[in-house]
Amino acid sequence: MIQIFINGLINGLLLAIVALGFHIIFSATKIFHIAHGGIYIAGVYFYLWSYPLLGLAPAIFLSLIFAFLLGLLIEWSVYKPLFKKSSNENIALISSLGVYIIIINIVVLLFGNETKILDNTIRESLQLGEIIITRPQLWQLFYALPLIALFFIFIKVTGYGLKIRAISDNPVLARVMGIKAQKIRYLVFGLGSLMAASAALLKGFDIGIDPYSGMAITLSAAVVVIVGGTSSINGTIIASLLLAIIQNFTEFFLSAQWKDTVTFAILIFVLLWRTEGILQFNVRVDEK
Repeated sequence: MIQIFINGLINGLLLAIVALGFHIIFSATKIFHIAHGGIYIAGVYFYLWSYPLLGLAPAIFLSLIFAFLLGLLIEWSVYKPLFKKSSNENIALISSLGVYIIIINIVVLLFGNETKILDNTIRESLQLGEIIITRPQLWQLFYALPLIALFFIFIKVTGYGLKIRAISDNPVLARVMGIKAQKIRYLVFGLGSLMAASAALLKGFDIGIDPYSGMAITLSAAVVVIVGGTSSINGTIIASLLLAIIQNFTEFFLSAQWKDTVTFAILIFVLLWRTEGILQFNVRVDEK
């Protein structure tokens, strides 16, 4: 049971990275960014292409830059024109789904649809009593925790983080106060895409990755953003950890096919009974 719990915590950290990227995009633009899953996949496959040419560290660095630029490209070519035309969120959602399908089809065309393993090396695992932590899991742990901490500091402390929160809370007032909304939109899409690619690389070095795994983790990320509260970073992180642990126990006691069922059952419960999220509360404001 402890082993399953530890594995769930580590998976939860990876889910939190993807969910925080989804969160920052959704809160600032109100776009249900399904193409997030396409960027999640594209970054890994760019690494697979560049690694034989450049080596490990340069390939990882360039794959993250590629994901960042791909996020900017999607905003510039798809969402920005829709934003200028004042299109509603439903049109953006359908467009995002189209972008996801295009990215996945390109990946399948170039690399095939089988699972790709980023590292076949057999490495010694860390054993603490009856608990076993693999080397890729250690990488995930030591990379995910600082990344989440840096993201939290960026949003809460820096000037750009303040502008992102201002756009998220009241975009009209933020523009009146002189905040350039389009610049912030580029920033959140680039940063969110960077987070998604980081999590995908960590997952790929552990168990591999296939072109269709981006949709599942994107939907899980969307669920934890809603469950944790769409304006709560703390809620997103906690919900990611809880959901990943629940998914791991579900897979152990039932089967992997039940993971999505349990995930969306939790979402439906929250939408019915806790629409504000697990860490947010409705506050009554008295008018004077």
